[in-house]
Amino acid sequence: MKLHLIRHGKAVTSSGKEDHSRTLSEKGVEQIKRLSEYLGEKLNNVEAWSSSAARTIETLEILSEEIVLANTKIIDAFYLCNKEAYLDKIWGDSNDFDLVIVGHNFGISDLVNYFSDELVLMNTAEYICIDFNNLTLKESSKGTGIIVDRY
Repeated sequence: MKLHLIRHGKAVTSSGKEDHSRTLSEKGVEQIKRLSEYLGEKLNNVEAWSSSAARTIETLEILSEEIVLANTKIIDAFYLCNKEAYLDKIWGDSNDFDLVIVGHNFGISDLVNYFSDELVLMNTAEYICIDFNNLTLKESSKGTGIIVDRY
């Protein structure tokens, strides 16, 4: 199984707007368009989970123009969450599809660090693929994944 982790694209500055409502900036839209072109031939028929923040949903919408998604879930608990929130959902609700998660720092970076035993701080619009070889996501644990792709 593979876990595909994506940090949302660059967002507009808050300028009085509630953080949860911040959308992607022009730069963020361009970042994600380039990423979706890169991923277009790599991902097919994957499940995707996203935080409920506007910028992560917008990131997922742009990605879905190039990637075939088997199912999409918007998860309120993923908004600015820690790695434990991701782990609870992965271990409780994942299935036999490779999984894409669109999220925020620092939780998404901490998830990479947990599974890969590498120290990573994801930039905006960064993508990391973790391969668990013969393990399902429910069988995954600390250090059982290998980073096999990064953009």
